[in-house]
Amino acid sequence: MEFKVLGPLRVRSGDVVPALGPRKQRLLLAVLLGHPHGSFRADYLVDALWGSAPPPSAAANLRLYTRGLRVILGPDRVLREGGAGYRLDVDCAEVDACRFVASVREGQEALAAEDPVRARRVLSTALELWQGPPFVDLSAESALSEERSRLEEWHLVALEQRIEADLRLGQDASLVAELSTLVNRHAFRERLWSHLMLALYRSGRRADALETYRRARGVLVDELGLEPGPELRSLERAVLTSDPKLDRSRRTDTADVPDVPDVPAGPPVPAQLPGSPLGFVGRDDEIDRLNEITAGAGVVAVVGPAGVGKTALAVRWAQLTRHLFPDGQLFADLRGFGAETPLHPGLVLERFLRALDVPPWRIPAETEERGAVFRSLMADRRMLVVLDNAASAAQVRALLPGAARVLTLVTSRLRLDGLATTHGVPRLSLGPLPMADAVALIRGRLPYDGRVAGAEKLAELCDRNPLALRIAASRLEMSTYASAVAELVAEMADERVRLDRLAVDEDEISVRAVLRASLRQLSEPARRMFRLLGLHPGPKPSLAVATALMGGTAGETREFLGRLVSAHLLRPVSGDHYVMHDLVRIYAHERCLAEESAERRDLAMTAMLTWYRDAANAADRVLRPKERPNFTSPASPVGFADENAALAWFDADAANLNAAVRAAARSHPAPAWQLAAAMYGWLQRRHHTRQWADLYTVAAEAAVRAADPGGEAMITGRLAVAHSLLGDTESAVAACLRAHRLRLGLGDTLGAATALLNLAAVYVNARRPEEAIRRLDQAATLGASLQDAHHFNALLHSNLGEAHHLVGRLDQAMSHYRTSLEISETGCGDRDIAQILVSMSALHRDMGAYEDSVSCGRRALALAGRAGDTLLRAEAHEALGLAHGARERAKEAVAHLEAALAVYEELGHDKAGAVRDHLDRLGGTPAR
Repeated sequence: MEFKVLGPLRVRSGDVVPALGPRKQRLLLAVLLGHPHGSFRADYLVDALWGSAPPPSAAANLRLYTRGLRVILGPDRVLREGGAGYRLDVDCAEVDACRFVASVREGQEALAAEDPVRARRVLSTALELWQGPPFVDLSAESALSEERSRLEEWHLVALEQRIEADLRLGQDASLVAELSTLVNRHAFRERLWSHLMLALYRSGRRADALETYRRARGVLVDELGLEPGPELRSLERAVLTSDPKLDRSRRTDTADVPDVPDVPAGPPVPAQLPGSPLGFVGRDDEIDRLNEITAGAGVVAVVGPAGVGKTALAVRWAQLTRHLFPDGQLFADLRGFGAETPLHPGLVLERFLRALDVPPWRIPAETEERGAVFRSLMADRRMLVVLDNAASAAQVRALLPGAARVLTLVTSRLRLDGLATTHGVPRLSLGPLPMADAVALIRGRLPYDGRVAGAEKLAELCDRNPLALRIAASRLEMSTYASAVAELVAEMADERVRLDRLAVDEDEISVRAVLRASLRQLSEPARRMFRLLGLHPGPKPSLAVATALMGGTAGETREFLGRLVSAHLLRPVSGDHYVMHDLVRIYAHERCLAEESAERRDLAMTAMLTWYRDAANAADRVLRPKERPNFTSPASPVGFADENAALAWFDADAANLNAAVRAAARSHPAPAWQLAAAMYGWLQRRHHTRQWADLYTVAAEAAVRAADPGGEAMITGRLAVAHSLLGDTESAVAACLRAHRLRLGLGDTLGAATALLNLAAVYVNARRPEEAIRRLDQAATLGASLQDAHHFNALLHSNLGEAHHLVGRLDQAMSHYRTSLEISETGCGDRDIAQILVSMSALHRDMGAYEDSVSCGRRALALAGRAGDTLLRAEAHEALGLAHGARERAKEAVAHLEAALAVYEELGHDKAGAVRDHLDRLGGTPAR
C-alpha cells in the first residue's frame, strides 16, 4: 500500500485508489501520517480535527472515522494504544513524504562525500515524488500547518542541494532560468540567490551576477531590515574581483567544489510551463499511459471534449517529467477554441525563437523560414514543447520541431486525425473522471465535513466533467451547511436550469462557453446536425435516425456526424449509434430552440418519430406475422431477415423508442401511441412487464389525445395484460372492459372478442377459472362469425384448456389444448405453439402421462429457443424438470430446474421460490 501526501492526500493499493471518505476522516489520516508509528492521544486528535470548540459528538465521531479508515486501509493499520490513543502502522517506504526526506538526506550525504553525480540522481528522484504542496486538498486545516511547513522546507533544501550538485557538475547556464524563477518565489532564501549569482558568473554574465546581488540585498533590507549574510557578501566580493576560485577550470580548493571538466555555457534554458494545477485530482492511469506512449515518441496528443482537463493533465505530466528535458520547456496556448482567433503559427514561432534567445532582428518574416530556424535550434536539444488548445492539425504541423530528442505534447478538442495519419501521432483520449475521483474533487472543495448526501448524484449531473465539477464545487465553497449539495442537486435535476448553475463570472467561465467555442469551429451544416440531435429524446441516436432528422442522405449525415465526433461533441458506439454526454445534449437542445424555427423543429421531430414508428412496426410484424397488424404504415425504412434480427434491433434501440413515446405523447400523440403499439411483440418476448405497463399507460393517454378510439382500444387491451402479469387484477379488468366497449362502438367484432379473451386470461391469472370460462364462452359466441381468425381461436381454446385444468376437468382441458395446438400449427408462430405445449406438459404430468409431458416439454423448449423468448424457455425447462422429477429422474430434473431458476432469478420472477423449493427437495444446489 502506498500513501501519498506530497500533493493531494491519496492511498493506492495495487491498481485501486480508494475514496478516503469525508474531510474529517481524511484529516485524521493526514495527521496520523505526519508521524508514522507515533502514538496520538484521543484528546489531541479531537483538537486537531475540531480545534478549540469540538462538538459534543467529537469523541464518537473520532471513533467513527477510525473505523472508516480501518475499512479502507485494513483492520491492522489504525491501532488503539492502551485505550487512550491511536497510531498508524505504516513503513517509511509506504509514505512518499518519508521516502522523500530520506532521499534528500542521502543526497546531502553524497554531496558531503564529494559525489555530485550520485547526489544529483538521488535528489532528482526525490523531487519526482513532489506532486505539489503537501496535503493540498486539506490546505485550510491548521492541524497540518506544522507538518506542511516542515515538508516544504525539506523541498527547498532538496532543490538547493540538487542545484548545488548541478553547479558542481558544470550545469551553470542551464540553471539560470530555473533559479530566476525560484528566487522570485522564495526571495528570502540566500542560498538560492548565491546559486544564481554563481551560475550567472560562470556563464560569462558577471554584470548580471552583480545585479542579482543588488536585487537580493534590496529584498532583504526592504522587507526584513537585514543585510545579506556572510556567504552572499563573500560571493559578491569574489565576483567583483573575479576571484579565480569561482572559475571551475582554475580552482584548487577541491574541499569546496570538486574539480570537474569544463562545460560550455550553452544556450538559454526556457522554463515556460505554467504552475501545476491546484486541486488536481486523479488521472494516475492517464499519467502512466503518457509515460508509456511518450517513450520514444516525438509527438503525442491528448484529445478530449471541452472541460475534461486536457491542459491540466498535460501541465501536470510536464511538471512531473521536466527533469527529463534539461534544455528547457516551451509552452504555447494556441487559442484553438475560445473567443479570440487561433494563434497563427508564425506568431508562435516568433515567441519560441525569442525564448531561445534569438534577437528580434534575426527572426525571419516568413513563417516557413521561422520554422526552419526553430528546427535548427532544436536539433541537438533535449526539450519539451507543449502546444495547448490546438485548433487543427495544420496549425500543429507548422510548429513541430522535428528533432529526435524533443517531445511535443499537443492538446486539442479535436481528434487530430490528420496528425495521426501524416505523423503517426499516438493519442490519449481523455474522458470523464471516474466516480471516486469526481466525488473527491467535490468533497475537497467543501468547507464542512461528514457524509455529503448527494455528492455522487452531483457528479453524475456534471457528467463527471472536471470543469463542470469545479464550477459546481465553487458554488458550494461558501456554504456552511451540509445540505447545500443536496439542494444544488435538486436544482440541477431540472435540465432547463442545469447549465445556468454551471456558470460563474457572468458566463465567462461556464460549460456553455466552452461548448460554444467548440461549435464555432464547425461548418453550419455540422452545427445544424448538432442542434437537431438536441431534439432526439433517447440516449443513442443512430445514423439512420440522424438522417431522418437532417433530411439529407446517409452519406451527408455520416460526414456531419464525423465532424461532431472529431470535435468530441459526439461519441460513436456500436452499430452506427452515437452518444452525447447529458450536458452536451442539453446545450444542443438549447441551441435548437434558439436557432431552429418551430416549423422546422416540428418537421424534424415528425420525421424522426415516423422513422421509428415504421421501423418498429416492421420489426413487430416479423415477431408476430400471424397476428392482427397494429396499423397500416408505409414501407419500412429497415428490413429484418428474421426474428433474431428484429429482436436485436429492438434491444439496441429500446431506450430510444421508450424515450420517443414519452417525449411525443403530448406534442405528437398519434405516432407516440403507434410506436408503443409496435413495441408489443418485443415487450412480450423480453418480459419487461413494468416498462410495458408504464409505457402503455402513457400511450393510452396519447391515443385519447389523438382522438383515436381504435388506438386507445388496442393500447388499453394490451395494457390489461401487463397489469394482470403484475398482479393488478382490478386495473386489468377495468382496462379489458374499456377496450371491449371501445371495440363494440367501432363495430370491431374481432377486437371486441379479443378484449373478452384478454379479460378471461386476467381471470385465469387471478385463479378465477369459472369467471374465465364464462367470459370465454362470450368471446366464442361473439367471434363465431369471424373468418380466418386463427390466432384468436388458438388463444380461445388455449385459455379454455387452462381454465378447465384449474377446476380439475382434465379431459376437457386436454381437448381444448389439442384443438388449440392444431390451429396454432397451421396459423400461428413458434412462440404461440411453445406456450400451448408448456401448458400441455403440465396437464400430461397431472394426468400421469409423464413421457407425454417430457415430449411436450422438449418440443416447447426448442420452439421457445427459436422464438428468442427467454422466459418461455425457462418455463419449458421447468416443465421438463417437473416431468423428469415425477419419473424420479433426479439428475435430469435438477439440470432443467436449475436452468429455469437461473432465468427466474435474473428476471425477479415470482416462480423462483417454488422452483428453489423443488430443487431443495431433489437435493440440487440452486444458484442464489
